[in-house]
Amino acid sequence: MNVEEQILSRIRPTANEEARIEAVVREILERLRATLQKRGWDAKPFLAGSVAKGTHLTGTEIDVFVAFPPDVAREDLETRGLALGEILERGAHLYAEHPYTRGWYGGFEVEIVPCYRITDASQRMSAVDRTPLHVDYVLGRVKDGQTDEIRLLKAWAEGIGVYGAEAKILGFSGYLCELLVLKYGTFRGVLEASLAWRRGLVVELDRPPGRSFEEPLVVIDPVDPNRNVASAVSLEQLATFVHAAREYLQKPSERFFFPRPLKPLAVPRLRSVAKQRGGGLLAISIPAPAITEDVLYPQLRKAHRAFLEAFHREEFRVSDSRFVLVGKEAVFLFEFAVAALPRVSRHEGPPVWVKNAQAFLDKWERNARTIAGPFIQGDRWVVDVARDVTTALGLVKATWRELSLGKDLDKAARRSLRLRFGTDALRATYAEAWTRLFDKRFPWER
Repeated sequence: MNVEEQILSRIRPTANEEARIEAVVREILERLRATLQKRGWDAKPFLAGSVAKGTHLTGTEIDVFVAFPPDVAREDLETRGLALGEILERGAHLYAEHPYTRGWYGGFEVEIVPCYRITDASQRMSAVDRTPLHVDYVLGRVKDGQTDEIRLLKAWAEGIGVYGAEAKILGFSGYLCELLVLKYGTFRGVLEASLAWRRGLVVELDRPPGRSFEEPLVVIDPVDPNRNVASAVSLEQLATFVHAAREYLQKPSERFFFPRPLKPLAVPRLRSVAKQRGGGLLAISIPAPAITEDVLYPQLRKAHRAFLEAFHREEFRVSDSRFVLVGKEAVFLFEFAVAALPRVSRHEGPPVWVKNAQAFLDKWERNARTIAGPFIQGDRWVVDVARDVTTALGLVKATWRELSLGKDLDKAARRSLRLRFGTDALRATYAEAWTRLFDKRFPWER
C-alpha cells in the first residue's frame, strides 16, 4: 500500500459515517421543508458543499443552503434564513456578506445559509448564490476515482497549512482544490503542474477570463468568468504550495498530510534561543474584539502592517514578526535587527542651488531639534537633528494612537494596549507564537 492509499484509508468517510451523514441530511431537509411550508415561504433547501459533491473528508461539516426567489427582499432573506437556522443545536449567527447560522445536528457541525435562486452567475445578488452552480459543475464533470484524488489534495493542503480561503489562512478553498483536480486529472497531476506555476498564472477550465485579475494565482470560475476562485491565495501560500509539491514528489510521506504538532518551547529555552539570535524583542497585546474571524483577521493584518510601517519610517529594522490570537488577546510579536538608535539622525535636504534651499535653511538653522548644521554634503544641504524617540518601544508608546489599526482594533486598543520588551515579551502564554517565529521548519519537517 503506497502513501496515498494509506492516507485515503484515514481521510475517506467510512460506510457507517456516510450513512449517518445521509440520515442527518435527510432529516434536516425534511424539517426545513416542513418549516417553509408552515410559514408559507417559497424557498427550496438543498445540500451543498463537499458532501453534495462527494469530495468530503471524514469528520466533515454539512452545508445546507436555502434558495429564495430573487424577488424576496434582502432583509427578509436574512431574517428568514436565521429563523430556519433555529433547528440547529448551539446555533451561532455568523456574518459574511449576509448572516447565516452554524451549529450542530446529529453529531455533525452544520451551516444553514440563505441564498437567492439563480440559473446563471450573471443573475447573482449575493456571493453565495453561485454555490448551487458550483455543485452542478463539479458533479457534471467529476470522473470515477477523482473524488478520492480531490480528498487527497484537500488533506495534503491542510497538512502543509494552506487549506482554507478564509481570512485567517489566505489559502486554497475546497472548490479550488476540486477545480484543480478536474483540470489536471489527479492529486499528483496537480502537484506536478504546480512546479511550473509562477506569480500571475491564469488557469482556465471551460471559459476564458471575463476581465483581468491582479492576484498571484488566477483560476477562472467556470460558472462565472468574472471571478477568480483563487483570489484569496496569498503569494506566500502559493509559494509554500509549490515548494511542498516539489518536496512531496521527491519523497512522499504521511507527514505532509498529518504533520507532527508544533511543540512550544519552554520560556527558559525561548530565552536561550533569543539570546543566541541577539535581536530585540517586542510584544504588543490588544484585547481581541468579539467579531468573526473573517472580519477580525483583515484588521489584524492592517494593524500588523501599520506597526511595521511605523518602525520602517523611523529606521527601526524588523528582522521578523507575526501576529496571532492568544485566548482573548490579539498579539503582535516583533524581532528587531535594530531596536535602538542614536539620538542623532541625519536629515537630507535639497541641492544647494535649487530655489527651495533657503526654506530648508530657514527651517533648521535655529530649530530646537538641530544638533549640527545645516551643512553641505556633496551638493546637498543636510542637518543632524535629534530623534523624538530612540527605541522601538518608545516609538510605539508615543505614536500608536496615530496609527490606523482597523475599526474594532482601534477601539480595543484605546481600552487597553500592553507593551512588553526584551525577555519580558517571552511570556508562557505567548510561547507557541514565539516558537513559530523562531522555528522556521515547515510542518512536514517537524
